[in-house]
Amino acid sequence: MANSQRGGLNSTALALIPLAIAINIAGGQLVKVLKLPIYLDSIGTVLTGALLGPWIGLVTGLLSNTIWTLIGLDQFALSFAAVAGIIGLLAGFAGRAGLFQRPSPRWLSAIIGGVFLFALTLFVMLFINQSVDADGNTVLPAAGDLFAQQPIVFIVAILAGLAAGYFVLKNAGYAGLAGLVTGVVAAIVSAPIAAYLFGGVTGAGTDALVAAFRASGASIIASAFAQGTVSDPFDKMTSFMIVYLIIQSLPRRLLQRFPNARAAEAATLARPAASR
Repeated sequence: MANSQRGGLNSTALALIPLAIAINIAGGQLVKVLKLPIYLDSIGTVLTGALLGPWIGLVTGLLSNTIWTLIGLDQFALSFAAVAGIIGLLAGFAGRAGLFQRPSPRWLSAIIGGVFLFALTLFVMLFINQSVDADGNTVLPAAGDLFAQQPIVFIVAILAGLAAGYFVLKNAGYAGLAGLVTGVVAAIVSAPIAAYLFGGVTGAGTDALVAAFRASGASIIASAFAQGTVSDPFDKMTSFMIVYLIIQSLPRRLLQRFPNARAAEAATLARPAASR
């Protein structure tokens, strides 16, 4: 045990990896069945990256998508394994920087809360107002039309999100911002894969968004990228915020078993001393 502690990984840390893979697949399958326009298949990857470091996060993401395809539950997952790995890598660097433990300014949490609830409201409104065309395909309304028709709903959502971020999330702004940035990166990397390998159709709930952008006249690659910029930032922000709440709820003694958590705490404690 002492050797494993010096090496950074112990039995508790290593046991997290298969658990994280199971969480990823379970979350991804649930969203796939419900046809939601998000993924929720990287919560476990973000958790391992945040606690164990970027390279373990990378490996967890790669293994998760590979196993998901090999067990026959998702034929597309393997093609996006690199994206999953990048998500774990970025989560690991965020964890090493202490973004899941270091308190952020409350104004930043307010902004993250506003963005989050706005995006959530948009997704809900899209699916409340969806329709089916003559061919039986799901058709989503244009976001611009929703804004024009029901501006009060979105204004209230933004204000409620700002308040929730400030008074409820309080110090979670850094984790939310890291998730937002990770989502943008994931969208950039995944769009060419979805467009050129699968024509933008991957059997997920996000296909409806791709179809909506295609119906507006956008190309396949533009539609895949537009779908990614809508779904990925919200999805990764959600995953990072969930992991933030998990880490905040863990006892300090348990956190000390994870190398990234130890490094983040050491950096946090050293920061005030350095500033003096």
